[in-house]
Amino acid sequence: MTGSKALIELLCNEGVEYVFGIPGATEVLFMDALEDHPEIKYILGLHEVVVLGMAEGYARTSGKAGVVNLHTGPGLGAAMPMLFNAHLGGVPLVVTAGQQDSRLLMQEPALSGDLVRMASQFTKWSGEVLNASDIPLAIRRAFKIATHPPMGPVFVSLPQDVLGQDIDFEYGPRAQYFTRLRPDREAINRAVELLATTQTPAMILGNGVAKAWALPEVVKLAELIGARVYNPWMSEVNFPVSHPQYLGDLDVGSLRTREILQSVDVLVAIGIPLFRQAVYLPKPLIAPNTKVIQIDNDSWEIAKNLPVAVGIEGDIKVSVAELNDILQGRMSAQAHEGAKIRAKDIAKEKERTTEAFLKKALQERDHVPISISRLMQELRDALKPDTFIVDDSWSCSGTLYRSIDFTKPKSFQRAPGGSIGWGMSGSLGVKLAAPDRPVVAVVGDGSAAWSIQSLWTAAHYNIPVTYVICANASYSQVKIMKMRLMGERAKGRFLGTNLDEPRIDFSQLAQAMGVHGQKVERPEELREVLKSALESDKPALVEVYIENAI
Repeated sequence: MTGSKALIELLCNEGVEYVFGIPGATEVLFMDALEDHPEIKYILGLHEVVVLGMAEGYARTSGKAGVVNLHTGPGLGAAMPMLFNAHLGGVPLVVTAGQQDSRLLMQEPALSGDLVRMASQFTKWSGEVLNASDIPLAIRRAFKIATHPPMGPVFVSLPQDVLGQDIDFEYGPRAQYFTRLRPDREAINRAVELLATTQTPAMILGNGVAKAWALPEVVKLAELIGARVYNPWMSEVNFPVSHPQYLGDLDVGSLRTREILQSVDVLVAIGIPLFRQAVYLPKPLIAPNTKVIQIDNDSWEIAKNLPVAVGIEGDIKVSVAELNDILQGRMSAQAHEGAKIRAKDIAKEKERTTEAFLKKALQERDHVPISISRLMQELRDALKPDTFIVDDSWSCSGTLYRSIDFTKPKSFQRAPGGSIGWGMSGSLGVKLAAPDRPVVAVVGDGSAAWSIQSLWTAAHYNIPVTYVICANASYSQVKIMKMRLMGERAKGRFLGTNLDEPRIDFSQLAQAMGVHGQKVERPEELREVLKSALESDKPALVEVYIENAI
């Protein structure tokens, strides 16, 4: 058979349900072979940011590799913001692109480029197939590398002439492999020694916890040692939001985090890069006397930026479970009692911050433009059970996360602090991976403008995602960062951050692309409009005029 037909057979063998893409002339053989396999659905996007975003959302939710097919150099280049996100978030993607005929490449034909070099910075592995007989090896390798912890995107360049070559291809069974690696016992014992006598412990949990489905284990550890628990900013659900020991996000771009962690004697960092800072700070965030225990399935992240007392490499769920089992038997009665006392004190602190948050929300409940807290509370009340929330609202994210009681991994998904623009398209992939679960995307107007073409795909395939656009006609997060860096000098000096004159009308854009769109400008209108959109079982968009606090 031809290389292109062998390629599609391999995708079937890997259990691929969807291929996300935009075709061009270099993809015609791939597309023609795909037509003979209706069991694999092709999902068309109108921009590469949309295509990669959908594949990311699908992969994050399903746990399978998302498969993407792009159009040579320009297609791969346009997809880079979302490929960067997938790399940053450890999302398993198999990204392919049609390359020009290999016999032409020395002539530098139109749209060609060094695709492997373009993709290599943001992929675990990147390669080009030069002979059709290597297609089975390349594709099997791509799926293995993408889904093997630490997971991440890979890239395969497919020249036209290679896909057209005839090869002898024998269909083989898909290899099965197991990746839950146990930690070193000595590392566990050293961690136990520190934790059995800790007096002021804290935990900071990254998205590796959610990816490993390790919430029960980290909750048990937190309760066992009486630790304060934090997420880094822009994290997913790595700990139940309403748990009395969970104290919210830590901003690793602020020295306030250093103040919070100053008195910690043992810091347990699980599934998180320590630290991935976007802003230079003159002092380290962790005090010299703090002992760090870092647990991760990615050896590259352990002690990469900061020295640690104990580094534990292994599957996060397995590692924390083994740590709990040994620690529970090694802690003295006095240590157990101390942990309980600490937990009660932390719960009282959380009660005070929650009361302050709710008091402020009550004070601004009737604001016009609508307050962010009012929007998130109305959304919370309108949600159906088991709804997936996709968040790309940035300056509104903190309020959204505090307003809804998230308890399960994948129930709340964010871009990993990379490029904006993921939410509109990523939510479509989430819905395709979980067709029986409601999906709501909460998106800032700046992010929505990046990937607004997602609405056409939602309408074309009737993917019932509800979009809530937080419209303040501003890149508010940029303003926040400028204020943080420059202080009072930045006030009123926000060049390039306003999205007005003219203000984008997202409800009309939705209508133009076949999605029902509504606009809400007053708080008393929110409940009915949100309810109507969520119950429609069709793609819908609600544009909410919110206050611009800066």
